[in-house]
Amino acid sequence: MLTVKSGDTIIESGQNGDTFYIIASGTVSAIAGGKEHELKKGDIVGIFDLTSPTHICSYIATSACELIPYPFMDTNGLINMLNKQEDLRKLLMSSLNRNICGIIASYSEGYNTCNDLYQYILGIQAKYQAICQILHLNAKSLPFSDDLLSFTMENELPFWMNDYYLNSWKIHNDSKSPLTSNYVYGYLDKSGQDICHILELDDQMHEASLNFGNYLLNEDYLDYYDLFTDLYFRAKTNGDHLGEIQNVINDITQKLSELPFVSKELLQMRTNMFKERAEASPVATAESADDAVIMAELTNSFTKIAEFGDVLPTTVAEMKKALDAFKQFPDRSSTDKEVDLARRQITKLFYMIYEDVLQAALKTEDIPTVVKMFLNFGYLDAELCGMDNAREVYELATTFHGNREQGVYTVLEWFKAIYEGRKQPSRSEFDQDYQQYVRSLSKEGKITKDGEIAMMEDANEKVLYELRNMFPSVNKITFGRIFTFCPILLEENLLRSPKASITDSSSIIETINKLNKIDYSVFYHEYLFEDTKVNVKETVRMDIRPDVILMPNVGSKGIMWQEIEGMNRKTPARMIVSAFYIENLDKAFTRMFAEFRWEMCKREMGARWNDVTNHSLTSDFCDYAQFFAKNRDLSYDTKEKIKETLKKCKNSYKEFFIHEYMIYMAYEAMGSCRLNKVSRSILFKYCPMGSENREKVGANTIFEECLSKHHISTGQQLHRLDQIEAKYRQAGKDMPAELASQRALLEK
Repeated sequence: MLTVKSGDTIIESGQNGDTFYIIASGTVSAIAGGKEHELKKGDIVGIFDLTSPTHICSYIATSACELIPYPFMDTNGLINMLNKQEDLRKLLMSSLNRNICGIIASYSEGYNTCNDLYQYILGIQAKYQAICQILHLNAKSLPFSDDLLSFTMENELPFWMNDYYLNSWKIHNDSKSPLTSNYVYGYLDKSGQDICHILELDDQMHEASLNFGNYLLNEDYLDYYDLFTDLYFRAKTNGDHLGEIQNVINDITQKLSELPFVSKELLQMRTNMFKERAEASPVATAESADDAVIMAELTNSFTKIAEFGDVLPTTVAEMKKALDAFKQFPDRSSTDKEVDLARRQITKLFYMIYEDVLQAALKTEDIPTVVKMFLNFGYLDAELCGMDNAREVYELATTFHGNREQGVYTVLEWFKAIYEGRKQPSRSEFDQDYQQYVRSLSKEGKITKDGEIAMMEDANEKVLYELRNMFPSVNKITFGRIFTFCPILLEENLLRSPKASITDSSSIIETINKLNKIDYSVFYHEYLFEDTKVNVKETVRMDIRPDVILMPNVGSKGIMWQEIEGMNRKTPARMIVSAFYIENLDKAFTRMFAEFRWEMCKREMGARWNDVTNHSLTSDFCDYAQFFAKNRDLSYDTKEKIKETLKKCKNSYKEFFIHEYMIYMAYEAMGSCRLNKVSRSILFKYCPMGSENREKVGANTIFEECLSKHHISTGQQLHRLDQIEAKYRQAGKDMPAELASQRALLEK
């Protein structure tokens, strides 16, 4: 008899399946994903994955327990055990049938809850659109709107499964005929596969429910509660009737209070904030002198911007006409053909105007604030932006800046860095850099040899190359919703106030530093160090932080545009986010870190980036993703899960790696095991955790092999550096900075 205390882990997810336990007293919780299933006296700890090589569930004691352990080692051992004990065969079947019926019932309940919540959200979304239309107010759209519309409730269990297991339970209980060992083993194995499938679907439903709850209320204020409270105050300002909006807000509040996974503290805080603001009586204040100046500046903004850039009168007239027409649309985020054509016309004219204004700004020291608003935020018209928003953007524009030392640039600062020769233009979306572009013009006879030499050094041409290649593509990608993209700053896209949405340099630096602590070697670029005098030739790494550029839009997507500058490996990567970023900044940069890891490895490995005989991050991961079905270290259930994940990633190995990397950074590094053994091993080998996180996971036996390999590899590399250092001592020289930096990395 084995005694365990409440809270003790009996079996951990991912642990080899070689022992099960009969519960003599107490209760145990089987945990898979976000769900827990209680096992009681007479049940089997390990019953859900008994025939699987590794456990898919964790089994944790929820009270003091007495357990009878049954070690069986392998399949043959389990069958031998079943051959000898008829009572054990009956007990296993009874426990399995009772609990699988409980799992099916729990899943069905979760499915119905999730579907009801989904239909509820679709309903309030339709109400929001209808109220906005009645009140003639601009309807704002949340960043997950497209995901919501594309979501489908297809993961229902086969219609026969519930009755199948209920009847099996009854038949096995009533039958007086003995059950053979092979039958019991086969039933355990088949049921185990069904349980794995149900738990996966259950996990998906649980995640979907959490997402729907998050759509209703979240800490970022990008939710339907905020959408309706914002609508309430906009309607109140116009003197509209507020009864229907208040009813929807009350209904959402009631719905949120019923959802067990929604933070009640957050709901209370947001409810109090709304009540305080709604009850506060508006106090009329005299317009200050500063307000009068701002209002004067914002009046006829577009005309002032166009005059500064000396834009052609015909272009100005076209844009004014397009803006006036655009203002007439009740829903400027619509995908209707007429609205789409208007957006395209504005987009084309916007970039023509941007080019003229930017060139004037690069040659001017004192740039008017309204011009800075246009260049850094895409602002063009106070009515389209919303007057309150425009005032905030004006205040932001006076102090908005990057951090050159830390590699953070506003888009205006970035173009200025190219103009002054501190930075080179980015590669185009066809991977062509500026030098290649100029040479191609020369080869095609479009410029002379002298023209080629002059163009290579022409600062204005470099800016134009960046402006016409990188800028339009990235501006659209970072916006996030490519079908409704419009480059000008619109009130509909500002889901929160500009001051609450601004992406300042300090928040970016803080995010990069936080993630860099976990994946400490991510920005170490490899290059060859050679010292012929001491006969040392060594591959070393240099820490080169990325450049981050802030695009002039309200966006929901970050992009890793290029891993190095041109062909020089000692240059920083370029990562790009929106000046007003409305999603989670941590997730955006985690994804960009993953993209950088992948693309940098491809750059270093060249044509052999996916050649498994030449081990690297990309080659090992491609081999794993391509041949996972033949991998003996993976269970059948794990292989099925990989197949589903690959399908979601559209069979892209890069996207699959990014998916696994994001789990590794968010969960594995905190000690929560979510990856399979093979995926974890590859990631830990090539993206080792920093010392703090290694300490966190050190107590978990699942990480034991990864940590051991890391320590051995690090020890070997440090030994190699010790030998090189001895050479330098013998030569009477100090260790070069490049090698000292390599040692510092290995000791992290």
